[in-house]
Amino acid sequence: MPAYLFLGAALTLNAFANVLIKYSMSRGVRPLVPIGGALAPFLSWSYLLGLFCFAANLACYSVALKSLKISLAYPLMVSLGYLVILIFGWFLFGERLSSLQYVGIGLILAGVWFVAR
Repeated sequence: MPAYLFLGAALTLNAFANVLIKYSMSRGVRPLVPIGGALAPFLSWSYLLGLFCFAANLACYSVALKSLKISLAYPLMVSLGYLVILIFGWFLFGERLSSLQYVGIGLILAGVWFVAR
């Protein structure tokens, strides 16, 4: 059971990392040090926190792989992470889905169910 907790943590951290980096690149956040130009988003709190979340994701995923088969862990992390990111995209960035994309979400959920069985 702890392996699934680490997998869930990896999934969550991966989703947070993606959302934080999207936020830093699209919201014009101020950098932590006074710098302008193209480097500014890379030195913002949200971008650096996103990098930290990616590193923590790797650590949690590595621990989960000690006990879980990669053929189960990776599909679960990627597909469920995609669904989490869709929800964040909807609420934080106003991204909307087409009806065909909703069908795709249903297929992803069906695939997760089949992989997990």
